[in-house]
Amino acid sequence: MRKIFLPLIAIATVIGMFSCKRSSIDTAGIETGYDFFPLEIGKYIVYNVDSTYWDDFTGTPIPVHLQQRYEVVDTFRDAQNRMSYRINVLRRYKDGDPYLMDNVIYVTRTSSGLEYTQRNIKLMKLVFPVENDVSWNGNVFLPLNDADMEEYDNVNWNYSYALKGGEFDPGNNLYENVVHVNQIDDSLNNPDVDTTAYAYRNYSKEIYAYGVGMIYRERIYWTFQPSMGPQGGGSGHKKGYGVIMRAIENN
Repeated sequence: MRKIFLPLIAIATVIGMFSCKRSSIDTAGIETGYDFFPLEIGKYIVYNVDSTYWDDFTGTPIPVHLQQRYEVVDTFRDAQNRMSYRINVLRRYKDGDPYLMDNVIYVTRTSSGLEYTQRNIKLMKLVFPVENDVSWNGNVFLPLNDADMEEYDNVNWNYSYALKGGEFDPGNNLYENVVHVNQIDDSLNNPDVDTTAYAYRNYSKEIYAYGVGMIYRERIYWTFQPSMGPQGGGSGHKKGYGVIMRAIENN
């Protein structure tokens, strides 16, 4: 049976009620777009995370709620001697609890793009300059035909920019000068309509605010193996995860 990678970030929602104050952002370098992912030590964003894990053994969706804090904590030189950054991801499950270490992100920003590695998955999150309708292969570093990377092994992955310069409210604060990064929106059949056909859903989108970073992320990935009919033999339940991250505080 193929594996589905479920990063901890994909089993989550939050209980915190922080508010973000709108602040004036210097947009002098917005033409290149480097600061759609600002990198300086001490820079942080806090997210409320809502996740659902679909367990194909029990057939019961499992919601998990938490809060995550992404903070740039250090710099280093990568194997190519390029300046790179370490981002610590911390988590907690309710207000007042101390944050605990979750995982680490490594980021290298070049003049042409932003390389982003988390849980041994390396992606080209952004390319520069940031302009509407520009598209690229964000999964260029990932192997093809790898069962452990099944969710990324899909020809319909195509990263592209849209709605640059607009506004977006992830839930409790309006951010200006945002850009949408559409990544994949693919599906086959619907088990809520037909329980005898193989089905899947693969969706991913992120939104970045200039001078802030990622302010919204939505990711859905599940597969459905029917237990009955010509394609039967499976569990008859969804297997996978869905996650929504909403920025609630940043500096």
